[in-house]
Amino acid sequence: MTAPPEGVEVDHIEFPAGKIRYYRAGLSGPAIVLLHGGGPDNALLSWRHAIPVLAVDHQVYAPDLPGQGGSIPWHGRANQRTFEEVLRWLLDAWQVPDAALVGLSMGASVATGFTLRNPQRVRGLVLVDPMGVQHRLNQHLLAYLALRSRFAGPLAAKLLGMSQGLVRRVLKSVMFSDPSQVRDLAQIIDEVRTEARDRGSIFADWHHDTIGSRSMRINHLPLLDQVRCPTMVIQGDSDALVPAAAGQDTAGAIPDASLRVIGGAGHWPNRERPNEFNAALREFVNARS
Repeated sequence: MTAPPEGVEVDHIEFPAGKIRYYRAGLSGPAIVLLHGGGPDNALLSWRHAIPVLAVDHQVYAPDLPGQGGSIPWHGRANQRTFEEVLRWLLDAWQVPDAALVGLSMGASVATGFTLRNPQRVRGLVLVDPMGVQHRLNQHLLAYLALRSRFAGPLAAKLLGMSQGLVRRVLKSVMFSDPSQVRDLAQIIDEVRTEARDRGSIFADWHHDTIGSRSMRINHLPLLDQVRCPTMVIQGDSDALVPAAAGQDTAGAIPDASLRVIGGAGHWPNRERPNEFNAALREFVNARS
């Protein structure tokens, strides 16, 4: 594990199915929970730059979701419903009655599902390049066939764990618009390689349960008009996984939601354009503190 930023504490909570590692910062203010994405991702990979910025005037929590990061091993399914239940347990354990939720990619699907089922516990919602709000993925059939294979996920994880060059190419084609502009790219590459090795597969149970043969089995879009808390959608304009139109549709379906498009950013605007991303995020949460 790479060291967290200064002032960020690392802790864990034991559950029957395994431990959940989480990062915590900030001594006062309303609570914010940061939820990372799927694939070779974890809390520190997603939120390294956001945690200290938000902790200036908020209590910030960033858990590794079951089966990822320091929450390995996890005994049982690590799918949408499990993630939502674990989030509820964590809020109870942290004695946080309500929080602003910030979810990236798969984490946005978790945050959305939790909000729909537990609206009283969510003060605000930020969805970053959200998954779980589309009828189909780009190259949907290819993704489904890869998931059906017993070897694709483990093989991809093994190759990513072995090759810096391969990780760099994946980041360029999938996660970033222009990796050469990412100032801490070398560190990100090392952390992705470590996560891939530890995971043993680039896919989580969430992917297996969510991606059907013809369409997504989880699609929150028809239910988004039920979201009543203040919401912002942040979308990288060059996202190869979640097209800009999906972010627009998501913001348009939630009453009074705002849309913030970050130019020159791919699927990880939080790491590719951290200053612009964190400024937008902090402006949103501070306005609702």
